Amino acid sequence: MITPEPVFSTRWRPLAFISTQLVAALLLLSFASDAGREIWRSIDRSVFFTLNGSLFHNEPWAHFWAWMNTREVDALSAVVMLLFLIFPGLGGLRRHQLQAAFTGFLLLMLLMLPMRELLSEYAHSAGLSGPSPSLQLQPAYLFGEHLPEIPAKDSASTSFPGDHASVLLVWVGFLLFIRRSPATFCAAGLGIFLMLPRLFGGAHWFTDAAVGGMCLALTTLAWAWATPVAGWLNRWLLMGLTPLYRLAGRIPLLGRLPFFNPGR
Repeated sequence: MITPEPVFSTRWRPLAFISTQLVAALLLLSFASDAGREIWRSIDRSVFFTLNGSLFHNEPWAHFWAWMNTREVDALSAVVMLLFLIFPGLGGLRRHQLQAAFTGFLLLMLLMLPMRELLSEYAHSAGLSGPSPSLQLQPAYLFGEHLPEIPAKDSASTSFPGDHASVLLVWVGFLLFIRRSPATFCAAGLGIFLMLPRLFGGAHWFTDAAVGGMCLALTTLAWAWATPVAGWLNRWLLMGLTPLYRLAGRIPLLGRLPFFNPGR
């Protein structure tokens, strides 16, 4: 039986852990301070008017980004992300790493939830969170007004931090941590691309992703990069899910997938 290679750090790296948390804190502080926030908001406005403004005079372009902001495409994006974790080579993973990697990504999502709630509460109390740019800046191309036939997301009453971006950044960081390869660099490019729809539609500010999403990703990934804690938790979670994986592997056709046959 092949012993799965670890997908998380197996040792304590206190300097790396502290440095990562410090970078996240400084990034958030740069947005929380009055001077820093004005700089970030200037960038936000430039990004919004450049991306959202490009939709006004190009109907096919507007249709494309409208569809990219639908729940159907969000679901498809989630499926694509999971494919990188359950097929060997697609995300640079080896066959016997797939179950540990898939379970590990689920674990990171669970670890990020309380951090997301803490950041959201802080942002609300500090006045950092508010309506999306499509509700505050003019002119704004709203999919609901120009393309009502497409059920596209184009606004949010509270947009910080960017949940969509934080999940994508954790996914990219996780794959790059496990292995740096052409496949994982392609995944990084895909992750950046999948963050763009919310920026084009104006449902998120650039800082929702660059500050909020990045802070969440860094604090979450620090447990994978610089401590063995995530590795310990992942082994326990994998032990609990292994019977379920074995049961699913008995389903005809599904059981032929490499995910359910790591030793072959």
